[in-house]
Amino acid sequence: MSSSVIKDKGVLTTIITLSELIKNKQFTFKAIDGSFHEVKTREGIFAYITLGIVKGKILNSSFTIDELSYKEKLCENCNSEEVMREMEYEEALKSQNDVDLIFMDRKLSYDKLSFPVNVIAIVKDPQIVDLNIEKSEPWLVEVYNEGKIRGAYFKLFNFSWIFLVETSSNLPWEEILAILYILGREPIPEALGYNYPLFLADKVAKYYRDKEGRILNFVTRNSTYRSFRSLVEKNRKGV
Repeated sequence: MSSSVIKDKGVLTTIITLSELIKNKQFTFKAIDGSFHEVKTREGIFAYITLGIVKGKILNSSFTIDELSYKEKLCENCNSEEVMREMEYEEALKSQNDVDLIFMDRKLSYDKLSFPVNVIAIVKDPQIVDLNIEKSEPWLVEVYNEGKIRGAYFKLFNFSWIFLVETSSNLPWEEILAILYILGREPIPEALGYNYPLFLADKVAKYYRDKEGRILNFVTRNSTYRSFRSLVEKNRKGV
């Protein structure tokens, strides 16, 4: 029996299985998430910023993680949050022709930066309007369509949170819900009902942030400002 999608006041859910919606389709993806560590000295603030990058594939009702990597930057007296944000979008734009989908833990309509044509962005703690959803999970309901950005709330399981998803892709909401469902079933508490590639990208970013952060803390405690400044310059020049 084939799957069918119920549409009731914009709500999407399934009778049999969401995997039927993207049966025999394959999507390559990249998930990007950032983190940063700041070191304060009397002379200024230094930030170590990392991006966690996860590449993989979705095929039918399963997915694979094929590659983990990271990028880093040291900056002096900068707006760490803003630099991290710009790094994430820069990496996403650079990757838009390499993969079918790009996942970000961002609100595109808030950041107002240039973004790829194939991004799916998830907001963990959105302001929830009164949805009054009476359907069983999983469900998704579109709440706005503003130019290049479409936004919708979704919930995958009865015990999971409601998230906001924004996308610039032209995929139907039914397929996006199917993709989110496949990537949200990984039985890890932080990822279940959310998005495993983004969960993993966050962990990669924080691993390298913490590793380098301990080194930077040690350097600032046990060397002069000039020595620390030299470390920053070497990093900038790739020495």
